[in-house]
Amino acid sequence: MMRRTTFREIKNTFGRFAAIMAIIALGVGFFSGLKMTKPDMMNTISNFLDKGNFYDLHLLSTLGYTDDDVDSFAGEKDVLYAEGGYSLDVLYKNQGENDRVLKTMSVPENINKLSLVDGRMPEKEDECVVDAKMDSIKIGDVIEVADDDAAEGEDSSTQDILKVKKFTVVGTVNSPLYINFERGTTTLGNGKIAGFVYVSPEAFDSECYTDVYVKFDRKFDMYADEYEDYIDDRMDEWESICKTSVLDRYKDILMAKGMTEDMVKDITLDDADGVNYYILGRETNIGYVCFESDSDIVNGVAKVFPVFFILVAVLVCMTTMNRMVEEQRSMIGMLKALGYGKAAIMGKYMIYSGTAAVVGCAGGYLIGTYVFPEVIWYAYHMMYIHVPLERTTDWTLVIGVLAASLLCTVGTTWFSCRYELSETAASLMRPKAPKPGKRVFLEHIPFIWKRLKFLRKVSVRNVFRYKKRFFMMIIGISGCTALLLTGFGINDSISGFADNQYGEIQVGDGVITLNTPIAGDREDERFSSLKDRLEEDTSCYDLVSESTWDLVHDGGVKSVNMVIMEEPEHVDRYMKLADKDGAEIEYPGKGEAVINTALAEQYDIKTGDVITVRDSEMKEIRVSVSGIFRNHVYNYVYISPETYEDQMGEAPQYKSVYFNLEEGADSHEISADLMGDAATASVTINKDMKNRISKMMESLNYIVIVVILSAGALAFIVLYNLTNINITERIREIATIKVLGFFKNETSAYVFRENRVLTTFGIAVGLVLGVFLHAFVIGQIKVDMVAFDTYIAPMSYVYSIVLTFVFNFLVNRVMSVKLDKINMAESLKSVE
Repeated sequence: MMRRTTFREIKNTFGRFAAIMAIIALGVGFFSGLKMTKPDMMNTISNFLDKGNFYDLHLLSTLGYTDDDVDSFAGEKDVLYAEGGYSLDVLYKNQGENDRVLKTMSVPENINKLSLVDGRMPEKEDECVVDAKMDSIKIGDVIEVADDDAAEGEDSSTQDILKVKKFTVVGTVNSPLYINFERGTTTLGNGKIAGFVYVSPEAFDSECYTDVYVKFDRKFDMYADEYEDYIDDRMDEWESICKTSVLDRYKDILMAKGMTEDMVKDITLDDADGVNYYILGRETNIGYVCFESDSDIVNGVAKVFPVFFILVAVLVCMTTMNRMVEEQRSMIGMLKALGYGKAAIMGKYMIYSGTAAVVGCAGGYLIGTYVFPEVIWYAYHMMYIHVPLERTTDWTLVIGVLAASLLCTVGTTWFSCRYELSETAASLMRPKAPKPGKRVFLEHIPFIWKRLKFLRKVSVRNVFRYKKRFFMMIIGISGCTALLLTGFGINDSISGFADNQYGEIQVGDGVITLNTPIAGDREDERFSSLKDRLEEDTSCYDLVSESTWDLVHDGGVKSVNMVIMEEPEHVDRYMKLADKDGAEIEYPGKGEAVINTALAEQYDIKTGDVITVRDSEMKEIRVSVSGIFRNHVYNYVYISPETYEDQMGEAPQYKSVYFNLEEGADSHEISADLMGDAATASVTINKDMKNRISKMMESLNYIVIVVILSAGALAFIVLYNLTNINITERIREIATIKVLGFFKNETSAYVFRENRVLTTFGIAVGLVLGVFLHAFVIGQIKVDMVAFDTYIAPMSYVYSIVLTFVFNFLVNRVMSVKLDKINMAESLKSVE
């Protein structure tokens, strides 16, 4: 009988039951979805790397490695595979103005195996597969090695290393070596690698391998501390192994040149000029390192966003169940009189709330863990490879959210019931005495109170009389408004940063990359014709050395753009070096550098700290940070020509030209003219870059939409539930005013006026709360190479306020139907 009455109660009060269920589903869905996003992303990339047998060690040597070396490495302790391969940077013809340099590698067999996206793998020497992220090359295209493929000063070109000069594209692939958008730098072309190409090993004509990869037979979780410790323990051992291998090869080369065994036996690597070897771990792979930090973004958000939902869920459940128990005092008294114990009676209400919790928790978990990871992973596709999300199940989380849901509902039910059940059956079967009336604050201000109409006075008293409902509404609505403001603020911070970057910070119009670097001599004949074009087409121009270096830090290796202005005093023509407060920063002097804010914040670098940057040849520069400037796109380190010359022993080579155009000039027409010069490798127009980045950021709008929809759902549920309780509590009062002749609209205004007042209070609190929440969330969104401003547009405040009132209006419209259905005669019956 008790079970039947419980489920009959659910049917008769389904609106109340659904409100509890929905608020639990929202809280669980938000928390679980955000909490499972990182594990799902990590699982996806981890499985991708595991299937490809991602390397543990990458061995390089200036002498290369032979098959004997590879066989020797394969026989070392714990080695599962050791595999040699070929790789080199190659210039290809007719691949667009800026997409000419492609990293060309041999197809691996066991380590760093490729994942086929479309087409098939190469079967002949003249076939290849290309980077799946490159849209400019399609299956069926033929790519051809350019004639000018040797870097300046090199003795040989790829013409001597590659047997084949034309390759037919037969497929597109993803590679474990490149899981993010970074493809590296080169001494060829415009200095940047546009993508990668894999060809069969037979297409290379070389007596030694350029790379050797080693894979150990030990299994560790991705980024696990145990893995780092294991690799660290093996480094000394492999240092000795590689040193011996390189020295033996050096001796073999000397003996091949005519030296005897006795002559070379005492030679060491210290005697070998220019012979070096390098042992690189996974921490030198930019994509692998960046993914760890980028995937951690949502964890911080997951700690804050669900707080509103959980807090409101507790209040909704407590208020709802408390009201339900008060309504059914007579029923509880009757059950006690019939001999039912406290546990049996309380169980009825606990089953009611517990059922809502279990159904809401299950639905919220399933929807949240599907929607949130999917949306956020989609947003990450602009930075990382496009592979399907592979989901995981965290049973600890499942049990945890279920326990929390039951605690919110069953716990609050027990709290609500315990007082009523402590009374006797006789007292419970009598109506509960109404709360004594109290004077509100405004009543102590006569010149305001006396001027209020009667119905306004009633509304003011009701707003402040029901404290629990007052605070619940304030918390619920403020949470909704704060989430709305945060959602719109995220959009403002993301969508506007490209305009800010290329309008206020990076003020130059474009950059030319030269085919051949020059040492600052503008009269150099290689530069003379381009100089004439620049003087005709531009308002000003300056030579710049801009190349990619690595910031070497305890936290890992970070790719940065090293910039050296030939004439530092002209930097403000192209880049405004200013701190976050807008104060101008001077160009660094000798032994100094200025870096951007995102780089400084990520590695906790402060003014006065010493940093180390390293080029592709492992040469290092150490400089003191003299300033930290505001910047949003890419990471920059600015140094002076004197610093470079002092530490590198040579003058910088200038391979870029910054320029500005005359007012009203056609940038694309001038770009085409500059590209026509033999000295030009590429031309980049900053306006095009701005449009491209703005388009890339559009994918993050999905996250904003999810936040706004969730905030709307929260507001609707809270308003619906509170309005429902308000009407139920005051049904005799409402019936009375209807009997007194109040029209439909007057009755609605009498009831819903309090909602609007409480909504206004909630919005005011929510706007303040939203500013802090937005600042926290933006601090957690750390996309590699991009830094966002903490900015909320004035219209975002307006949208948040208007939408909250819209939700209030919709709830009032829905609940006005309930007011119309109130039976006046039935409601006014005496309890006796």
